[in-house]
Amino acid sequence: MSIAAGAAVGPPPGMAVRLSSNESPFGPSPLAVEAATAALTDAHRYPDDASAELRAAVAVDEGVTPAEVAVGTGSAALLMDLIPERCAGDGSAEVLAFARSFVVYRLAARNARADYVEVATGGPATGTAPGYQRDVEALLAAVTPRTRVVAIDNPANPTAAHVDGAALEHLARELPGHVTLLIDEAYHHFADGQQGYARVRDLALDHEDVVVLTTFSKAYALAGLRVGALLGPPALVAATDGRRPRFNLAAAAQAAALASLGDRAHLDATIRGTIEGRRRLSQGLHELGVPHSAGLGNFVTVELGRHAGPVVEAFAARGIGVRPLTPYGLEEQVRITVGTPTEVDAVLTAAPEALTATS
Repeated sequence: MSIAAGAAVGPPPGMAVRLSSNESPFGPSPLAVEAATAALTDAHRYPDDASAELRAAVAVDEGVTPAEVAVGTGSAALLMDLIPERCAGDGSAEVLAFARSFVVYRLAARNARADYVEVATGGPATGTAPGYQRDVEALLAAVTPRTRVVAIDNPANPTAAHVDGAALEHLARELPGHVTLLIDEAYHHFADGQQGYARVRDLALDHEDVVVLTTFSKAYALAGLRVGALLGPPALVAATDGRRPRFNLAAAAQAAALASLGDRAHLDATIRGTIEGRRRLSQGLHELGVPHSAGLGNFVTVELGRHAGPVVEAFAARGIGVRPLTPYGLEEQVRITVGTPTEVDAVLTAAPEALTATS
């Protein structure tokens, strides 16, 4: 699987309907925009290197202490620090994940000079069932004395699969103590309370070394400002935070994230709009007889049964950007982010022709 950046990130140019990058179509909180704008008046000053106010606010929101929180420029940057920290000094370390997990786990393992080991998942979606189902017993069977990190994106990007709360509790209970259990909850706002999903903080995970990643890029709609948070044992949090560049989180980003945490009404509206859009998009695809995995994120993963290139181009010709999944080894699938009601209508209007394109 390629990990080159060029084909994996960024929206196609010129798309009127931009549904390729799992961004929020509802935009950030007006309070966040106001706070970020105000912060620009002090742009000649360096930001708070410790992001102390933001870390404290995240700690309150998550029910932990500030010592259990690190923040960084998106969850990807935090992964790039956490995994090398956990694998440091061990030339034989392994990072274990399900196949077709978030690509940054692989990138971070490479930077750590650790082996990246994938565990197979179920097959693609059918007309009656979602695809890529995950079995924690398979993860446990793949753990070795070399395993340092087990990484689970939950819900998963780009396959839309998830591991339910009972399975996570079982995994944590059986996982050896030398392994860090990393749960990436980037899409948790769209998943809470559905299909057995539960956040780590709401579970009784019997394991000493559990780390959670969250982000402000999805439900809080701050993808362009790059803010993520890592929650975990204070010693590992401090060691991970020690690897980041100084002054990494811009003052405007810190201000916007703080304001976002204080605007629950906007967050709730975004969550409701996303879940309803996901339902409508999935229902429309079902009516067209198109196999797909709607999952619990802010996107659906569509099965095409042939190479995705012509379909991506057919949507682009109609001004709609969707994501091919070749970097994940998925040649016959596309990922479509949930848009506004108007954008969902545009996708479903284009779908009968675009999804059947062959050249």
